[in-house]
Amino acid sequence: MKSLFESLFTTKDIIRKKYPGGWVGWLNDGMSDEDDGQLTRFTTMDGGHMYQIVEGLKGYGFKPPELKNGCFYCNDYFLSVYEYYQYIEEDISKYSCKPPEWLNVKLQEQKSLIEIDKNNLDYLDYNGLDYSLN
Repeated sequence: MKSLFESLFTTKDIIRKKYPGGWVGWLNDGMSDEDDGQLTRFTTMDGGHMYQIVEGLKGYGFKPPELKNGCFYCNDYFLSVYEYYQYIEEDISKYSCKPPEWLNVKLQEQKSLIEIDKNNLDYLDYNGLDYSLN
C-alpha cells in the first residue's frame, strides 16, 4: 500500500515513558506538528517516511496495533491515512480498526463541496475527523 498524508497520534504521557529524552526529546527531534494538551500529532506526506518513524517507535517500546478477531486494536499510537493507493493483493477492507481508548474520534458533519462553497463555509469544518483526548 502506498499512502499519502499520514498522521500519527499519541499522548505526552506515552512519549514521556517510552521516547528517548521524553517529551523534550520528541520536540527536539521535530516530532510534534500539532499539540492539543496531552495529545500530539506527527504528520508526513510520505508513507515510506511514516513506516520508518513507526519502526523506530516500536524499537523504543511503543506497542503496535494488534489484530484480534478481524479488528485492529491501537495501543500506544493511532495512524490516520488521508489517501492511499492499494497495490497489494490482500483485501484489507475486511478488517476494521478500533482507535485507542485515549483517543476520541468523532466524524465531522458531511457536506458537499458545492454546498460548502455556496454557503461560504470553512471546508476544514466538514467531511473529516475530529480528534481529541478523552
